[in-house]
Amino acid sequence: MQRRKTRTRRPELIAALAAAVYLAGCGSGPTPRAAPPPKLPAAVATSLAARSDEVAQALAAGDACRAASLAQQLQRETLASINAGRVPTPFQEHLASAANDLVSRIQCIPPAQPQDRGKHKGREKKKKQNEEND
Repeated sequence: MQRRKTRTRRPELIAALAAAVYLAGCGSGPTPRAAPPPKLPAAVATSLAARSDEVAQALAAGDACRAASLAQQLQRETLASINAGRVPTPFQEHLASAANDLVSRIQCIPPAQPQDRGKHKGREKKKKQNEEND
């Protein structure tokens, strides 16, 4: 068997490669890059996280009144950061909502005052009166 020689047509091959490169480059200017996602500034995030941890610690210790007070401070600090423009717009609503929700969930029920104080005082008065009358 004889081998057939295939004659390569260089000009046609070069033209085809040039066309392929040209078509591959069409419309492929600089790829538009998406804007980087917004970030909460580290100072704001650190401060709010620390305040949030304080609330959690108070709750874990069973001190709901202290936790409620700390949650209100967290809420005020959150709103102040938003109003000062330190919180990017995409985070503002979620952050404010979370702080408001936290405040609404913590209920401070002060311990009941002992009721027998008045009873003893009244008894002591009556006892004194009885002693004086005797």
